Amino acid sequence: MKHLLTSKKISPLLVIIMTGTIGILLVIAGTAGFIVFQGRFLDRVEKQQQTYFNLVDFRDKVIDFGEKSRGKSGPEKAREKEVLQFMHDRLAVEIGDACPRQDELFPIPSNDNSELLSLQMQTAIDEVRAESRSAAEQLVFFNQIFLFIILGLLLSLNIGAGWLLHYNYRLTLIPLAQLAQRLKRVNRDIPESIHDTAEEMKKELNETMHSPDITQITQSIMSFCGDIEAKNKKLDEIFITDEKTGLFNYRHFKEHLIIDVERAKRFRTSVTIAMIDIDHFKRYNDANGHIAGDRVLEILAGIIRKQSRSSDIPSRFGGEEFAILFPNTDTHTAREISDRLRKIISAEPFPHEDDQPTGELTVSIGIATFPDDAPDWYTLINNADRALYEAKAKGRNNVVAFHELGTKLSPLQ
Repeated sequence: MKHLLTSKKISPLLVIIMTGTIGILLVIAGTAGFIVFQGRFLDRVEKQQQTYFNLVDFRDKVIDFGEKSRGKSGPEKAREKEVLQFMHDRLAVEIGDACPRQDELFPIPSNDNSELLSLQMQTAIDEVRAESRSAAEQLVFFNQIFLFIILGLLLSLNIGAGWLLHYNYRLTLIPLAQLAQRLKRVNRDIPESIHDTAEEMKKELNETMHSPDITQITQSIMSFCGDIEAKNKKLDEIFITDEKTGLFNYRHFKEHLIIDVERAKRFRTSVTIAMIDIDHFKRYNDANGHIAGDRVLEILAGIIRKQSRSSDIPSRFGGEEFAILFPNTDTHTAREISDRLRKIISAEPFPHEDDQPTGELTVSIGIATFPDDAPDWYTLINNADRALYEAKAKGRNNVVAFHELGTKLSPLQ
């Protein structure tokens, strides 16, 4: 039955209903059959008892005939003998119908053999009575057997129903409660929580046997979580992306910075950010127009995206200023990446860059690292911005780390 429930995907509740229906039909059919059998058997017992009483009555008449026939005339005696013969024939039919195993009745007695016939008749009566009693005992025995069968069938149905309920409880209610508890732990504010929940449900669905209902519910929830995750990704692309450059916007940069700083506190790692500003960009816009300036922003964003690692968060901080978040990265590594980026941008042939003071379009970069340069994310941004100002003060097209300033770790006043 366990294989039937799992391979055929039949609901345990449906199995209980089917089993109960079949059991009730069997009880009804068995009861009807037994009632018919019992009725026929009772008819037989009643016929045997009636035959017994008729035999007793016939014996008394035979004895009475033997005692009184001596003083009667021939015609009167003949009439009584005819009556006894009629009773004899009718009783023979009754015996043949009710007690087929009994021998034929004895012949009508004469005056000489009444005592012998009385003994023989008593023997026949005793045999009919014994057979009637045996039939009654058989009827009681059959009733008891029928009751035991019905009780056994009902007990089997109850045990089967109880096992199915326990099986259904184990495969349906317990997993359903576990599923509800797991869904309560889902943090809607963290997309990874929905993804991890769906993966856990998928793993448990493959490793643990469930009822078809729970399997269907779990698959529906997994599909629902997948749809939410896919739509979240589409919304993230709209919500976290800067429309003009295609990089992440400031909101996304800030959220990841806060999370990565907290993670760095927990695991005692480093987080570095680089603030990037285009040198003399206002002069470039005034000379060439904002459309040309937007084109420069697009080209610069492409270079930043290409030079960033997969774990980095390249963002447009605002205006002509960009920022890169380097998770789990120290100052030395971030400085190498930033300096390489500065050189690539300086070598890039931007349109109309000949009008810039140095004859090329360049950037200045300031970097700061947590926890070496700042105790929190807010101070980290301010100190990276300070390093950026220092890079511009040194003549632009430079990379400056905050620790090179030799100042205290405090926010700007």
